[in-house]
Amino acid sequence: MTELGLSFHHVGLACKRIAVEAEAHRLLGFSEEGPVFEDPIQRIRGQFMTHGAFRIELLEPLGSDSPLEGHLKRGVKMYHQAFSAPAIQTAIDQLVSAGAHLIVGPVPAVAFGGREVAFLILRTMMLVELIQA
Repeated sequence: MTELGLSFHHVGLACKRIAVEAEAHRLLGFSEEGPVFEDPIQRIRGQFMTHGAFRIELLEPLGSDSPLEGHLKRGVKMYHQAFSAPAIQTAIDQLVSAGAHLIVGPVPAVAFGGREVAFLILRTMMLVELIQA
């Protein structure tokens, strides 16, 4: 596989309530990077927080049909790793050819000003989000 040119962007964390999770992360030294946002396409409410160069995205379900619900029911907090991709479709194609499965996208995302995102499951069962750079 050729170099994809991916850059680490954030780790997504599933939570039941952003306000509760944000307060816990503020105790650890995180600060809000921006306001809470809603994405009806992804069926989530989210907020980015940073601690130095490290960024997390707190994700709360928007309704019972949110993809976060299954993770929360199983008690899984780490939802995904996200990477910026200079050519999202090329990255998708190469990851799929290496055994990943495309789950969602590419679709526009509120969190990134309408830039496209895609979610793939790697052969290791890790969920990865690609963000069009």
